Amino acid sequence: MRKLILVFCYFTLLSLAVAGEKTGAASPAPPPEKDIALVLKTTGPVQIGTEGGAWQNAARGARLNAGMQVRTGEQALAAIMFTDDKSLLKVRSNSKVAINGKREAAASGSQRIVKTIAMEIGELWAKVTKGSAPFRVETPSGVAAVKGTIFYTALTADGRMLIICLDGVVELINSLGSVLVNAGQTGVCAPNIMPEAHASTSDEMPNWANEGEGSGELEIEFQDQNGQKKKLKIRYQ
Repeated sequence: MRKLILVFCYFTLLSLAVAGEKTGAASPAPPPEKDIALVLKTTGPVQIGTEGGAWQNAARGARLNAGMQVRTGEQALAAIMFTDDKSLLKVRSNSKVAINGKREAAASGSQRIVKTIAMEIGELWAKVTKGSAPFRVETPSGVAAVKGTIFYTALTADGRMLIICLDGVVELINSLGSVLVNAGQTGVCAPNIMPEAHASTSDEMPNWANEGEGSGELEIEFQDQNGQKKKLKIRYQ
């Protein structure tokens, strides 16, 4: 009798396992990475939120988790800093972007954030710290892969993606190919146009990221991996 009960239990567990495979049962998705970036300062109407969630006005020092979105209104500007390497991002007026990131172990043993900016509309400026984790800007027209550079990105009304590189190199990629955009060059791509690069003209060179520049200091409190509270002071220009 005991042997029959054991055999029954075995086949019951086996049936549940097979049923789980057939229904595609999977473990729940991991929660989004927390505190990957923070808002340094804002000008004009700037809001943060999540897909399908409520929007709120962005306050100085607001923390951004992976997947959070930033949108700016008329005559607005949002300055954002990533917490791992102090890479900077400025989002111009009438823009909407999602801030994504995933922590991974660096060669030094510390944590770094692999960053992806999903750009829906508008313009942004970025200063990516050299030697940092991969940094990408994704748009419906193409992808910019960056590592240590300063550049502008814009989506035009006709669907073109522009990369104006000020320092370093940006690789501009879409389904038709890729091109390296060096300092002093402008890269252009669209869904049906292979990326190309040419020398930037004076008309193409923006300078809005320098407007309203100033220095300041921001102090935030956070928890480390061991749950201990610490304070971080950030000086910026």
